[in-house]
Amino acid sequence: MTKREQILEQQRQLHLLFKAWMDDKKKREVLTFMRPNGNIVEHYPDGTEKVIKYAK
Repeated sequence: MTKREQILEQQRQLHLLFKAWMDDKKKREVLTFMRPNGNIVEHYPDGTEKVIKYAK
């Protein structure tokens, strides 16, 4: 495996771990984050979302 392939595999594994961590965190905590469209959103453990600030 080349160095480039190793880095790509590490990135893939980190992405999977981060997604699993965030999915677990969403079940237990209120999270605030920015959507790709720029809106600031709060995500609640029951699955509801509230837009805190709309993008301009």
